[in-house]
Amino acid sequence: MSNNSSGLFRVIVSFTGADGSALSSGRWTVKVKDQDPLRDATLAEGLLEKDGSAGLLISVSDISSLDSPGERTPDLYFILYRDGKKVLTTEVHKNVEFEKVDPITGRATGSTTQSFGPYVVTDND
Repeated sequence: MSNNSSGLFRVIVSFTGADGSALSSGRWTVKVKDQDPLRDATLAEGLLEKDGSAGLLISVSDISSLDSPGERTPDLYFILYRDGKKVLTTEVHKNVEFEKVDPITGRATGSTTQSFGPYVVTDND
């Protein structure tokens, strides 16, 4: 994280049914996790919107933990739940870089938002 960072990053994740339709809101929740050497950390969780997506805010302070001190590029994955029951765990996205730092100025460049998906859910009855 650079000196000019807000310390907040945004993840947008989306899911569809097998037929390509968006999952409806209300019953579906998603967690974004950071794969760490000892214990994976839950960075954020929220409900899916009607379009099958969720926008989740992550604090850079939550990315760095005791088993990954100073981490700035988390290994993210998502767990989707329907009525509290785990339905899908996505693949791990290694070393997600939310901000690039200009090597000359030291300022953050680019977007602090990353998008993932759409992930297809085959068991969405």
